[in-house]
Amino acid sequence: MAEDKIKILVADDEDPLRTTISAWLADEGFDVDQAPDGVEAIKKVQSQDFDIAILDIKMPGANGLEVLRYIKKNSSSTEVVMVTGMSDVSMAVEAMKLGAREYLTKPIDMDQLVPSLRSLLKKRDSEDRIRRLQADHTSRLLYDLHNPIAGLKQSIGYLLKGMAGPVGDHQKELLGYMTASIDKVITLLSDMMDLTKLEGGRVRLNKGIGNVADVVSKVTQEFRVPIQSAKITLDFTAEPELPSIEFDSEKIEQVVQNYVTNAIKYTPAQGAIVAQVRKVALVAEEGQPPAEFVMASVFNSGSGIPKEQLPLIFDRYRDLVAGKSEDKKRSTGLGLVICQRIVEAHNGKVWVESEAGKGATFFFAIPIR
Repeated sequence: MAEDKIKILVADDEDPLRTTISAWLADEGFDVDQAPDGVEAIKKVQSQDFDIAILDIKMPGANGLEVLRYIKKNSSSTEVVMVTGMSDVSMAVEAMKLGAREYLTKPIDMDQLVPSLRSLLKKRDSEDRIRRLQADHTSRLLYDLHNPIAGLKQSIGYLLKGMAGPVGDHQKELLGYMTASIDKVITLLSDMMDLTKLEGGRVRLNKGIGNVADVVSKVTQEFRVPIQSAKITLDFTAEPELPSIEFDSEKIEQVVQNYVTNAIKYTPAQGAIVAQVRKVALVAEEGQPPAEFVMASVFNSGSGIPKEQLPLIFDRYRDLVAGKSEDKKRSTGLGLVICQRIVEAHNGKVWVESEAGKGATFFFAIPIR
């Protein structure tokens, strides 16, 4: 089986330089695409996965730094090389601070370009390998913890069934508390394993063409019984004729399940949960024109989220930052971090809107390509 070619984007508004670099790289066996300005470069990144982006700093529409910011936020696996004139060195230094791996000054030495790119890719592959090894090690540790704890839960189940002799009401109550605590630990370990895989780059999206509304509808139907048991109402609406888009339905279903589970947890009896899916125009990157997204939201009529906690909702370390909460319903928050990682892997966005005492709405949006 032939090895996949390294895919490179060359973005420069100087046609002769852009075509020369592209032709040179194509002759060296790279798969090359071109963009004549920053806006077109962002569109290319939205629709394709690139190993390297070579960006001119000064481009119309969106300059190289703006494109760099977009890539680092939405396509973190893409390495960026900046191209600059001698007078723009200070901007190149700023680009390095923003995440660019290297910068080239004009006129570009073509004989040095290819070795530099291959060296950059070799370094990236080495870093990826170390990250995967670390993730594998962590996953094995978590798995080794998960199995005996699951076995302990099973043993308690046998005790509750009286398989080791009669069990009194007090003992049943204690064993029930133990089971509930073990369930929390198992959930935490499962979330940590999922997050480790996502952050270690070990989870590949299995994308297909589908309708996000179908996924949200399926999840809301699955939760009908627990929602009714909690004496909560659930409404689901979807905008008609939503476009079909490319996404991993299993992963997005996981996001919706997490949103709905949180909504049930924080919605009081006689409260309401409202799920919606619609098409919207959002600004993906500051300074860029709006792009079309399919957006899903889950509202709950609970007590809402204090303003000072909103920026920390999707932070995996928010408990350390915010301090201990008196909210007994509060979990580790890893589920929301996992949601964020999944949606960002789709080049999408997650956010929450809330006012104390007025409920909260959790959103995610996936771009329409």
